[in-house]
Order: sequence, then structure tokens, then C-alpha cells
Amino acid sequence: MKKTLVFAMAMALGVSATAFAANPFSDLPAGHWAYASVAKLAAAGIVDGYPDGSFKGDRTMTRYEMAQSLLRLWQKALSVLMTN
Repeated sequence: MKKTLVFAMAMALGVSATAFAANPFSDLPAGHWAYASVAKLAAAGIVDGYPDGSFKGDRTMTRYEMAQSLLRLWQKALSVLMTN
């Protein structure tokens, strides 16, 4: 069960060697150490930015934002599990 859940989460996040055509956020430099991770999470719909197009990666995450991200991740993992 654990291996299946980990696999489903990996599939939901699109863990692969994909390149991203455009920077998803105005304040996320392409050379930043977390760029690839943030871009993958944004492409998968797990995280999103603010209405002004920024990510504000140096800002502390609220409990509301964490709950939203966890729910999105859980929904994607479940959808992968249900299709397999």
C-alpha cells in the first residue's frame, strides 16, 4: 500500500525530466535552487501564486495555504490510484 501511494503521488506530481517553457511566477528566477520543484508543483496544480503573478517564496505559508496544497495533492494522488 505504501509503495502504491508513493507511486501515485510521484505520478500526480509528474516526477520526470521535463523542461518548463515559461517561468510560472514573476518573482521566481530561473536560476533559483527551488525553481524546478516549484515549477513542477505549479504545473501539476498543487501550488499556485498570487493574483499579481508572484509566488512570494520567502513568505511564511499560512495554515490555509497548506491545507489547500495538501488537499490538491491528495486529490491528484487519489485520482491516479483510481485510474490504475
